[in-house]
Amino acid sequence: MGLVQTEYGLCYTADTGFYQYSDFDDCGLYIGDTGTLFCSQAKKIKNVYHLIYECSNIVLAQYKAQKGKGERSEITKFNENILEYLDELYWSLRNETYTPGEYRIKIIYEPKERVIMIAPFYPDRIVHHCIINVLGRYWTNFFIANTYACIKGRGIHKCMEDVHTALVTDRKGTKFCLKIDIKKFYDNIDHSALKKIIRYGIADEQLLRLLDKIIDSNGKDKGLPIGNFTNQYFANLYLAYFDHWVKEVLSKIVMQRFGVKFYFFRYMDDMVILCADKEALHFILDMMGLYLGAELKVEIKENWQIFPVDARSIDYVGFKQNHYGILLRKGILKRFYRKFHRTIKKYEINDETDIKHLFPSEYGWIIRCSEEHSKFIFNNCLNDGIKCFNYRIAG
Repeated sequence: MGLVQTEYGLCYTADTGFYQYSDFDDCGLYIGDTGTLFCSQAKKIKNVYHLIYECSNIVLAQYKAQKGKGERSEITKFNENILEYLDELYWSLRNETYTPGEYRIKIIYEPKERVIMIAPFYPDRIVHHCIINVLGRYWTNFFIANTYACIKGRGIHKCMEDVHTALVTDRKGTKFCLKIDIKKFYDNIDHSALKKIIRYGIADEQLLRLLDKIIDSNGKDKGLPIGNFTNQYFANLYLAYFDHWVKEVLSKIVMQRFGVKFYFFRYMDDMVILCADKEALHFILDMMGLYLGAELKVEIKENWQIFPVDARSIDYVGFKQNHYGILLRKGILKRFYRKFHRTIKKYEINDETDIKHLFPSEYGWIIRCSEEHSKFIFNNCLNDGIKCFNYRIAG
């Protein structure tokens, strides 16, 4: 270990401590597993705008933006002159001259009709990834454990499992269910309210100006385009303080007034609340409606429901469940049967392993249902492909 003379001058030998020191590895922007940035550890983050246009971040963002998108004309055009485009993007972000491009409109049916606004790949979708690379973890750290949409490590199946855990561990305390969602949630997100929420945690004026440009990119005072990567985080952030109010304030009021606790779950704007007292759920509905209307300028959809869990089962995030079991939602199961029926004409399917290999996504849904229901679906498929099915959960 030490210095050696070479034709280029003095150099460290390969066995020096510096060469082997593991802390030289890049440790990222955050301190450990926390949501605190190294360069801004105050309650409000500031002086972090330079991280957005840092060269390594722009390179990573363009990679993520085109990952899995295949060969598309706009991506091919970008890659043919990638250095020039990245240099141009660097200076537009550094000088704050970036302007969001024009959206492309697309209508999808999943299963209901939705209008998707697709931003240009360059520069917009790359800029979105630049922002989330830096702020995504900071925002996620603020979300409560019982919100699930568009959050890595959570998602639909984690939501279903947590609802199931509440049902089986506290049968008396989950006798009734309140199920609500927000009326045209994405279309009615108020820009001024969202900007106010963002400013609770960010004090960097340059960064705020960039976020404001993206929020206002639809040319209106309300609404977020569904197709934007940043808007998944914006939408969750819009309800984040509402979530904390429900868990930390409303729960105490309900306990004092009714002597019961409740369980709260949110998947984007779809919410399920479980409780032992039906009157308490009516009170919770009223309080939530007041908060959402006054603070966030949105309304609860008129089709809200309060019902006994075992009488109707909870139809939520693709599953129907009560205290006795978990079923796959009827519409999802029908689509799987139709897909299976088309596939069996081309391929021989003899056992459950064949189903797993040919339908990996659907298989993942089915095995999360109750064992009896999963076996029923697999037997239905293996016997004759498609047949009528019973949706009652045995009591």
